[in-house]
Amino acid sequence: MSTVIQSRLHDAITVFGRFLRQAGCTVGTGEIMSSIEAVSHINPAVRADFRQALKSCLLTDHRLIPLFDQLFDLYWRNPDKLENVSDILRKLYESRLSQAELKSMKDQVQELYQKQVTGFKNKEEESDQELENEYDIFLYSPQEVLRKKRFDTYTNEELNQATEFIKKWSWKFGQRQLRRLEAGRKPVRLNIRQTIRKNIFPSQDFIELQWKKRKTKPRPLVILLDISGSMDMYTRILLHFIYTLHSYSRNVEAFTFGTRLSRITHYLRKKDVSDAMELVNDTVKDWSGGTRIGETLVTFNLLWGRRVLNGGAVVLVISDGWDTGEVDKLNREMDRLHRSCHRLIWLNPNLGYEGFKPLTKGFEFILPHLDDFLPIHNLDSLLDLGRVLADLDKTKNRVSFGAVA
Repeated sequence: MSTVIQSRLHDAITVFGRFLRQAGCTVGTGEIMSSIEAVSHINPAVRADFRQALKSCLLTDHRLIPLFDQLFDLYWRNPDKLENVSDILRKLYESRLSQAELKSMKDQVQELYQKQVTGFKNKEEESDQELENEYDIFLYSPQEVLRKKRFDTYTNEELNQATEFIKKWSWKFGQRQLRRLEAGRKPVRLNIRQTIRKNIFPSQDFIELQWKKRKTKPRPLVILLDISGSMDMYTRILLHFIYTLHSYSRNVEAFTFGTRLSRITHYLRKKDVSDAMELVNDTVKDWSGGTRIGETLVTFNLLWGRRVLNGGAVVLVISDGWDTGEVDKLNREMDRLHRSCHRLIWLNPNLGYEGFKPLTKGFEFILPHLDDFLPIHNLDSLLDLGRVLADLDKTKNRVSFGAVA
């Protein structure tokens, strides 16, 4: 491609970015520069590649894809050859189109935009699931693929990307109300002392009332992670997940269990996640062994229950439920654990398999004591868990044992 044609094409792409911006798309200088860079790596004469390159760089909202396609066809008028593209857009860029043609183009753009906005408003009134199904033609996104991929199929590079994604996500925990009160605006309880202080020298004809509200505090979180042989493919990324939760709240207690129970909370206080993981790896002795859930819960309830389950704690048990211990102890200790905490959530990576059903003997004693039974096999399941943790005081949802997307 000659330098002159290439320069005209870059100018045309710049004007096209402004064209999209006038139509309501969020297009900045960075997106325009990225699209120019992308076009330099392809053959612009191939219309499909050229359209896809601009779409990937200039769009930030998948709901605007239909609008983009119509504006693209309106702006790039059948550019069968590169010379035609540069010639037509040179005319547009140098403002040599007739005023009538420009007005007609603006009217068409405005009409398309109004139709698109109306369509979006109608769709927003429907459920989010229907909206996703309506515009299920997403641009290619490596992160989107990574979020749906199972942890046990990750490569080392994908594992590193997933840990970065977990670290950047904003994790929130449910709040519990305390008995103590603090100043508030809603009329919950009258703050007599502050009311007197505010109105001791009244300068108005009415009394300004002061109110109190109950203090809130994040609920403690206790995590029990199964590190037996059947969980070996999930252990590394789940430890990074636990480390990230601990960095968001110091009220997180973490334990590992296989054939014995090990507390790892103090190792998670390290500033570097690599140092923390190395200490956990060197200290815990029952990696990739068997699983004795009942005996583990006996130790936890006896030695740690009263220490870490106060204050309405939420307990997460991450395990596939393959128990080689005594199931009689499992029933008794699960009942004790459930009665000692605010909410008991069991996370099973096998729930991510289509058609999975918890038919083992151990699960017959585990399931009646659970408040939630959730999958934990990919990043999307972690985000779903995050939403559950953020709304802990809402209605408890028992998850069915069918397929999980």
